[in-house]
Amino acid sequence: MQRKYLEEITTTKADASGAFISIIFLHTIWHHRFWVLTSVTFSVSAAFIYLRYAAPQFQITASILIRDESKRTQFGNEALESLGLSTFENNVDNEIEVLKSRTLMESVINDLQLYTQYYASGRIKTTELYEKSPFRLVFLNHIENAASNKSTVTYTLSPKNRNQFVLSGNLALYKGDFGDTLFLPQGKAILSRTNQPYVPEDKYAIAISHKDQLVEKYSTRLDVAATNKTVSMANFSLNETIPEKGEAILEKLISNYLKASIHDKNRMADSTLAFINQNLDEVSGELTSIEKQIEHFRKANRLADKDGDVRQLLVKSDKNASERSSLSIQMKIVRALQTYLSERPESIVPSSLVLKDPTFTILVQKYNELQLVRRGALMSMEETHPSVQSMNAQLDLLRTDLLASINAQFQDIQFSLSAINNLNIEFQEHLDRVPSQERIFLEYARQQQIKQDLYIYLLKKRIETAISRSSTLANAQIIDAPKSGSEPVKPNKQLVLLMSGFIGLGFPIAILHLKDIFNDKILSKSELAVHVEAPVLAEIGHVDQIGSNIVDTQSLNPVAEQFRVLRTNIQFLSAADEIKTILLTSSMGGEGKSFIAINLCHSLAMTGKKVILLELDLRRPRLASYLNLETNGFTDYILLKAKLDDVIQQSRTQNPFDVLTSGAQPPNPSEILSVPKVKTMISKLKDEYDYIIFDTPPVGLVADARMLSEFTDLSLYVVRQQFTFKHQLDTIKEINESKLLPGFYLVINDVKAAPGYENTYGYHKQQKSRFFSKNRI
Repeated sequence: MQRKYLEEITTTKADASGAFISIIFLHTIWHHRFWVLTSVTFSVSAAFIYLRYAAPQFQITASILIRDESKRTQFGNEALESLGLSTFENNVDNEIEVLKSRTLMESVINDLQLYTQYYASGRIKTTELYEKSPFRLVFLNHIENAASNKSTVTYTLSPKNRNQFVLSGNLALYKGDFGDTLFLPQGKAILSRTNQPYVPEDKYAIAISHKDQLVEKYSTRLDVAATNKTVSMANFSLNETIPEKGEAILEKLISNYLKASIHDKNRMADSTLAFINQNLDEVSGELTSIEKQIEHFRKANRLADKDGDVRQLLVKSDKNASERSSLSIQMKIVRALQTYLSERPESIVPSSLVLKDPTFTILVQKYNELQLVRRGALMSMEETHPSVQSMNAQLDLLRTDLLASINAQFQDIQFSLSAINNLNIEFQEHLDRVPSQERIFLEYARQQQIKQDLYIYLLKKRIETAISRSSTLANAQIIDAPKSGSEPVKPNKQLVLLMSGFIGLGFPIAILHLKDIFNDKILSKSELAVHVEAPVLAEIGHVDQIGSNIVDTQSLNPVAEQFRVLRTNIQFLSAADEIKTILLTSSMGGEGKSFIAINLCHSLAMTGKKVILLELDLRRPRLASYLNLETNGFTDYILLKAKLDDVIQQSRTQNPFDVLTSGAQPPNPSEILSVPKVKTMISKLKDEYDYIIFDTPPVGLVADARMLSEFTDLSLYVVRQQFTFKHQLDTIKEINESKLLPGFYLVINDVKAAPGYENTYGYHKQQKSRFFSKNRI
């Protein structure tokens, strides 16, 4: 009953779950709480310092409404789709790609000269000044490469006085007056003073960055996204350390985008105006020439007014000439459009000169729209992109249809001109009857009328085109102007402090965990409890006296008290089942098996019990040297016929006990332990002694201890802290489960800190926890 009770109170079952292991680990953390708290304090302090000096980032937001251009050409889309051609719309996704393009961002950097940055360095922190800089370096034109090697070039600025400065950097020194032109490697620039205050204690620097780096930097920071699929609205978001700078970047980005969209739309009108102006110059010159010829002819021939018949004939002839002039204009437009399409396949067709044919007008409109979409796509795509190739193919089809329609209209105009020419022949026959001077004058007048009508027509078209150009609207409308938030979004103070706390807590825990992973020795009773079901009968602390094998069991030191606990537990077990023979073994040499055997005998002898210690480790006998005894012993009795009483010696300790040393080292120790005389000897000793202690070889190396199991009442397996290997737990587990040794119990030796005794009776001083110490309970 007592043995069962002792097993229950000293054994932790092997089915200890992860919760038990977690408790062990938490105990380890608590044991090193000083280092854990130090790590957390250091980590959180570092986070506070980081938050103190880190540059906060603010989020700047804006939104625009992108107009849907597809509704304006719905009829044209249907017409093209009926011809088997696909249509392209100016949708939100396309415009967002344009807004995120490198070309647009580079224009912003050039316009704002963001490649020039101004810094002020105090004692600890360096701050970017932007508009608060007391100096301004303005380049006279856009620089292609602010830094030739794509790195930032920094100039140190030192004002000599209110009007003079010294600029140094890149092994160059520039001196001059504020407002002078500087010839820097990056280009010509002017350094001037601003109205911002100058702090003499600060050190000022001007950094000039490469544009490609800035384009990459701000393109990465910029986020442009559609609100949702049902609303054609784009939302902008940009993180920047200086709110004013971020707002300026978004304002310029949206402004340049709107200007670019208007410019793209005006390309059609500009193309038409160029065509009209070119033809106006030609017609104007021809009209001026004819008018001068008429003036010269009338002065030379002194012509008077014509009679009524001639006037009537002239009216009919003029009307016919007007129709012929109109057809000639159309013929010229058709030829010009034909040449324009053939020679300039990537240009926009002048829409105001398109013939008044509904089908032809729709084709021209879709052709121009597709050209604009293609130009916009080329801002963010390569020429070989599938979408661009698809648009090129559709443009070729539309161009073929346009040329076919132009050829058909050309033939119609030729037929109409042929009919008018026939009618003109009849008028000419009547005019032949008019005097030659009148005929010549009528010919001049007819040519004048044709040129004048064409000139008026072109003037009208130019006015219409200019009005259309002036009313062009951008693709988008600003809904929310760029505005910075009132609170910084980075760094996130709560997140930084929380993460620093986790890092400070996790760092020492990780070290402890890695320490456990790479450690191959048994460090605590808890490790035994997890892997082996055997009860722990006692824990013996570390002995500081080097070379000491006997502990003063009458003292109040911790180790003496622990041997008393071991003795008490053995006596407690004996109350139920008589225990006379106790076997001590271990996994390997050096675990303190003989040390525990000697002091256990000493402790039992102190209670008045008659105790004998048998050294049966015949391969490595040491008891004679430990106790200063004669070497004659067990083998002399078994092999050399010596008397048992002659080889039994008494220890020279305060509480003496008998010792039977191993004697001379035999060649066959295992065979000696199996002879019948051994059994007879043990039976005799049982009659004479209260306790017989077997000091046997390590059971993990040889089988000697197992051969003595038939004579054993209690088996004590010694495990030494920080010495016994973890893989040897499998051997201990196998011995326990297979019942190879009767009455199997564990004794943990060389425990560096005695658990259960600290802060209890004041028997010993507390041992300070050291983070890198291996001493663990």
